[in-house]
Amino acid sequence: MKLRLKVYRHDPETGKSWYDTFEVDCEEGTTLLTALQRIKEDIDPTLTFRHFCRAGICGTCAVYVNGFPKLACKEQVFPYALIGKEVVVEPLDKFPVIKDLAVDHGVIVSELRRLRFWISEREGEVRIPPSVSAKIEKASDCILCSACQSYCPQVLEEGYAGPMIFAKIYRFLEDPREDGKEMRFSEAIEGKLYHCLSCNKCNNVCPKEVEPASLIRELMTYIRPDGEEND
Repeated sequence: MKLRLKVYRHDPETGKSWYDTFEVDCEEGTTLLTALQRIKEDIDPTLTFRHFCRAGICGTCAVYVNGFPKLACKEQVFPYALIGKEVVVEPLDKFPVIKDLAVDHGVIVSELRRLRFWISEREGEVRIPPSVSAKIEKASDCILCSACQSYCPQVLEEGYAGPMIFAKIYRFLEDPREDGKEMRFSEAIEGKLYHCLSCNKCNNVCPKEVEPASLIRELMTYIRPDGEEND
């Protein structure tokens, strides 16, 4: 069966952007990543996109599919072909496009380094209760695919940290091994935690069901706007 793909293209040398339409063979089980690879191998070797693990755990292949963030390696395209629907594939929004579907994640990497997103361990052995472990595990499932950051309308506000960053802050605040909780409180407030629109868009697009909006609301319940922890 034939699948029709309308793919965003961008040439960094000329600065021009356009869409190319391709038709590729697909069958049950074909993913969008496989379809893109068939285009690159058999039709247009200049098509550029990112991928790595092919298992939905690295987040590298995130793109927009008909206006919605998806992991290309997990998105099944056979249903689109069955109903004859054209699939529009575009790069993640709100990130600089390097070429075609590949975007620059440098701003996220820089932010993760700036905020020191690693455990500042307390001295001695720390035991983690199962209930706390479950909370940490949910927030830790984030694969840094940037789908939530891309789909969040509030990240357009200067200084707003975004759902992915707040989910990471939540993870450190809940972890009893973290010794820098006051620092994490400050990071949440400085990142304009209370400017979240509570639109739940980030929850809807997270491929790992981290539910950043839900974690943000939990952060709000024990961090006051003045930066102090609620009793």
